[in-house]
Amino acid sequence: MKPKTQRRLNKKFRFQLFAQWIIENYEPCRVADIGGGKGLLSYFLNKAGFQSTVIDPFDQPLPVKYKDIVLNKRILMDPSEAVPRITTEYAKDMAKDFDLLISLHAHGCNMMIIEGAAEYDKKFILLPCCVIDEPIDVQKNVNWFESLDIYAKHLGHDTQRETLNFKGQAEMIFVK
Repeated sequence: MKPKTQRRLNKKFRFQLFAQWIIENYEPCRVADIGGGKGLLSYFLNKAGFQSTVIDPFDQPLPVKYKDIVLNKRILMDPSEAVPRITTEYAKDMAKDFDLLISLHAHGCNMMIIEGAAEYDKKFILLPCCVIDEPIDVQKNVNWFESLDIYAKHLGHDTQRETLNFKGQAEMIFVK
């Protein structure tokens, strides 16, 4: 059996694992959590000293509980807990108000995130899940993820790639 640190973890821990990676690789800053849904990623980042805001057209409350993977116990959320949120669709000019743009599952926004980061000289981290609503021509024999990376490089970004240790789409493109 593989040691616990090398096993693939359940996808319900992806927000904690992604937050921990961000905390280990970036200084606290103003973060746009684009397509952030319930805001659990922003919640973890804010607890670590970041100023993270969810940008999502759907206003959703934080989950009522989550399992802390470090303490290995279930945590009930205080009902008064909330994260800052902008309840609208992302537009690339929003990038000017943040230092780091992140997206774990933002349909139709990945190219705009890359463009906004280029225009306003911002950092970004994308874990793109699919090509839904993206204005990109999928190239024959080039996967969509690779197409995004090529597009980012074309706009002048010095991108890097890494794969996180959770189930599902765990490969990311980022700029430090």
